[in-house]
Amino acid sequence: MRKIELVIHPVRFQILQALGTETLTTQEIADRLPGTPKSSIYRHLKLLLDHALIVVADTRLVNGIQEKTYRLDQPTHLGPEDMASLSTDDHIRFFTTYALTLVQDYSRYVTENEPIDMVADRTGYTEVTFYATNTELDSFQHAINTALLRLLGNEPGNGRTRRKLAIVSQPLPNGNQNEE
Repeated sequence: MRKIELVIHPVRFQILQALGTETLTTQEIADRLPGTPKSSIYRHLKLLLDHALIVVADTRLVNGIQEKTYRLDQPTHLGPEDMASLSTDDHIRFFTTYALTLVQDYSRYVTENEPIDMVADRTGYTEVTFYATNTELDSFQHAINTALLRLLGNEPGNGRTRRKLAIVSQPLPNGNQNEE
């Protein structure tokens, strides 16, 4: 199975997102994926373990049963080599899965926090169009990645809220033309 097939599956994608920089038990993962049967979570955890995307971080006895905690073995990054062999249909299918997880997460936020206060919650969604050379875009992405790396090291507590930032960048039609 290709790495992208492992990562982009809707349940496995959510498990990997839940783990992020944390170490979680199956129950803690299930708590973050309401509506996903625990049996399904176990099945997907096994697949992720078998393909070394996650590892068992710790095992302890709880009421006579071994409880495992899981963590990512490595950042779940899909690089150019993972994307090189994808067909157009693959790209559309995987992006649709990705986009649907965004919709599910946002839907959960809205329904669980009704009435929502987008300003107080620092929540929003927007889209902008701009012109940039590849060098300018690389510099912009580097600045975002640098800022995000500082935040990724934060531990829970001190008023911190788990947050999600999703960025999609793509050239627009006629984007290959050099504009003067």
